[in-house]
Amino acid sequence: MSRLAHNIKYTMHNHSLKRNWLIFSIFLILSALLVIEMLFSPASPVHPAKKGATALKATPAPIFDPNIGAILPTNRVIAFYGVPHAEPTGPAFEIDNVMLAKLKEQGAIYEKLDPAHPVKLGIDLVVSVPDSSPGPDNTYSHHVDSNTIQSYIDFCQAHGLLLFLDLNIGQAPVMKEVNAFIPYLQRYSFVHMAIDPEWMFPRRDGIPGINLSNVRAADLNPIIEAVASIPQLYHVPRKTLIIHQYRSDGDGLANPYNAVQAEIADKRNILFDKRVDVVIHVDSVGGYPGDREDKVRQYSEWVKKDMLRYENFQYGGFKLFYHIEAKTRLMTPQEVLSMMPAPMVITYGN
Repeated sequence: MSRLAHNIKYTMHNHSLKRNWLIFSIFLILSALLVIEMLFSPASPVHPAKKGATALKATPAPIFDPNIGAILPTNRVIAFYGVPHAEPTGPAFEIDNVMLAKLKEQGAIYEKLDPAHPVKLGIDLVVSVPDSSPGPDNTYSHHVDSNTIQSYIDFCQAHGLLLFLDLNIGQAPVMKEVNAFIPYLQRYSFVHMAIDPEWMFPRRDGIPGINLSNVRAADLNPIIEAVASIPQLYHVPRKTLIIHQYRSDGDGLANPYNAVQAEIADKRNILFDKRVDVVIHVDSVGGYPGDREDKVRQYSEWVKKDMLRYENFQYGGFKLFYHIEAKTRLMTPQEVLSMMPAPMVITYGN
């Protein structure tokens, strides 16, 4: 090979090495820039339209609805009343299969008359019991023991029954009594509450069974608020609160606080809260000539008229007494349902 050819070949080889090294250097720089961009740039969204991309969508948490599973207005409640171990008070004084069979039989009659409102069976259990003596706490009332209450809860749970914890209170502080039983409502969806103002003396101005009581909306409204708050906090269906009414209310009277004339002084001021179903439950006792006419009139005044006048409750309730009212004739389910509006909670005592 001539020297010229050798020089040309050497020059071309040297240029090739430089070109290759330049390309390799550029490749390294571009790779480094790409890595830096991936590390420090915000991530680009993944588009479902791109082949192989997966769209990630957050699933919203379901919104809790207290209407789901609520008793009213879909159902009608037929319940047996009772104080544990006290037979004269009502058929729910003890729980067994005989009592359950009678309750089912009574409920079936109402459901046949009004199949549009399926019957929910229940027990109205007095758990805060009024006393004529002050007792160790000087409250003229006592609590049913927790084991007995739990036995009723277990029975109701096993047989698909509702349970209303009925507070009669006496002279005990109202909300202290309510708060003693509220945990049952928080824990069990089928447990509700009832209040009987006839046995309440929040101003300690009388003795249960001896004096007549007179309560105010201010005594009842904190109970309504406490029960109303439960569903959203504990994710249970909307609760029902029964307020028994045994005597007239005081609205329109010269002295609404006269216990001889009125049981609820200012019924017009009872709080309306859509988060709870308040039932005004006519609780008077018959067993004398003309009793059925009186009870129908009371329901018309205390439920129908007051519901329209005050618009602070939506449902009526009614109580009958198997033994006491048999003296004259117990109202039939047909007669009960013929009242307007038809009672949605019907209880039976003895």
